[in-house]
Amino acid sequence: MTSRLKKTRYRYRSFNPSEDSRLSATDAIKQVSSSAGVLVSFEPDSKEWAVIHNLRTMFVAGLADGMDKPCLILAPNGFQAPLDVRDDVKHYAHPDDIAEHVASFALELTDYLQLVEPPLKVSHNSLQNMAFGDPTAENEMTTLSAYYMQTEQFTRAVRGEVNLVVGRKGAGKTALFLQLRDRIRADKRNVMVDLKPEGYQLIKLKEDLLSYLTEGSRQHLITAFWEYLLLLEVTYKVLEKDRTTHKHNHEIYEKYLDLEASYKVENFSTEGDFSERLLVLSNRIASSYRARFGESSDVKLTVDDVTSLVHAHDIRSLRQKLSDYLSTKQSVWILFDNLDKGWNTGGVDEIDIIVLRCLVEAGRKIEREMRKHEHKLYCVIFVRNDVYELLMKGSADYGKDMRAVLDWTDPDMLREMLRLRLVSGMDGVESNVTFEKIWRDICISHYRGEDTSAYFIERSLMRPRNVLKIFAHSKGFAINFNHSKIEESDIEKGVKAFSQDLLIELDHELSDVCPDVPDLLYHFIDQPSEVSKHELNATLANGGVSADQVENIFGFLLYYGVIGLKTETGVQYIFDVNYDSKILTTRAQRLGENARYVFNPAFWDALGITDQSSQ
Repeated sequence: MTSRLKKTRYRYRSFNPSEDSRLSATDAIKQVSSSAGVLVSFEPDSKEWAVIHNLRTMFVAGLADGMDKPCLILAPNGFQAPLDVRDDVKHYAHPDDIAEHVASFALELTDYLQLVEPPLKVSHNSLQNMAFGDPTAENEMTTLSAYYMQTEQFTRAVRGEVNLVVGRKGAGKTALFLQLRDRIRADKRNVMVDLKPEGYQLIKLKEDLLSYLTEGSRQHLITAFWEYLLLLEVTYKVLEKDRTTHKHNHEIYEKYLDLEASYKVENFSTEGDFSERLLVLSNRIASSYRARFGESSDVKLTVDDVTSLVHAHDIRSLRQKLSDYLSTKQSVWILFDNLDKGWNTGGVDEIDIIVLRCLVEAGRKIEREMRKHEHKLYCVIFVRNDVYELLMKGSADYGKDMRAVLDWTDPDMLREMLRLRLVSGMDGVESNVTFEKIWRDICISHYRGEDTSAYFIERSLMRPRNVLKIFAHSKGFAINFNHSKIEESDIEKGVKAFSQDLLIELDHELSDVCPDVPDLLYHFIDQPSEVSKHELNATLANGGVSADQVENIFGFLLYYGVIGLKTETGVQYIFDVNYDSKILTTRAQRLGENARYVFNPAFWDALGITDQSSQ
């Protein structure tokens, strides 16, 4: 669906349940009303999450129908759609069927855009009409540049000084990805290769092949796989970029034809987007492996074995002709995101870490080879912080990687991020207006005796996305009750809604690195806000955590900011000590049995935690 939609060249926004646990009615109405059409799907009941997904599908389709928006509803063959929409559902048995349905849908969108009336001019200084962006960066591609805060990490990335961008979920990795891509792509002399696999393409390769190989053979094969794939993607992007230009430029005409001839070989598909090409290549390698080795375990691959399994091209010739062609370009950038979205819901395993490590090594290798020929090539990989920690544990030389860490520690930085968005979304507001001035116009100054912006930030785990979500929930309740600004009751309801979302999302995040303990955070329901380590460990043990796992789980709770250490100067969470958990554990060791831990207030509403400080 996504691949075909991209080919229509329409920009799109999407709802991703792995990023947002809940689709609020307010958000759904806003997104549908600001779209030219809606594409939804039904999933078979055999899938665990089908019921919730299909309810969302019906609700969003109903909104589209009520607003007279074009709507395409897809379902697999054999699916019994609800009677309300049965006549409107388009069925598919093969990806080509989806392509046909989306092609027809694209024509409906074109007709709609030609008929739709331009929106009426309205004042944008009321809460109802104030736009401040979307907590999910993928849904604000067209507007993000108007209010993006250019941090030092962004500046380093633009200068080509980093090859890894590391950050927790919601810290701004995708926003940096989009802004870096747009900045580099603005110069026509640059080649920008932005790769975002949809998540499932590597699973088949992993299940059918990698689980059978020895560790040495795995690393050899996967590094060759990534190097080959990145080389092909750079070639694909260069050919696509100059498809028309080369016909009118005698300096690149012959080089273009030579490169194209090397790239388009027999038994190699050049169609589709990156996700489709990645899937085809993965399936081809897995099929070739089974044909040669069956399902033998502990197979040791030679260099010739790897070459024959991976390469469909004369790789030396392709690399040389690509190098010749790049002499006409200023620089090449490869940005790689979403790799961890294809990992097993049961958590990150050894093979996943090897896949990431080999991607980093392949990126380095291509950079070195191209720079030997005096070409500027930069490969930047975006990865979650917790996954990077696992990556470092498995390797002794990852100090070589130049990384930009998107860890937020200063509340004023988050206020500035929010200020830029508010200024952009309100008419007649000067760009240099202070946060305090603009905040007073849209929100009460204090809640329960605490500055409201500080109250929001304290519950955000110092993640920009969470600040925006708390604000969006509170603003939504203010709009529902027709308040001119966000009131105390709106904040109370907004924080409760956010707390429930955060509990679900962070529990999923923890399951990636701690798969053996499902629903980990739910064990703390109805706990007091302040506990000893002994009490924490007892709660974990009662929840089924084995004795040998308790210490690791405790470390995760500190690392993710679920709990903080109570000190003489106040409670310290991981973001108060520059994300160095060793500082907290060392201070706790000094306190010994007197060490007390406090649950982050962000979870109090969702878990029913009682605030002991107020008793």
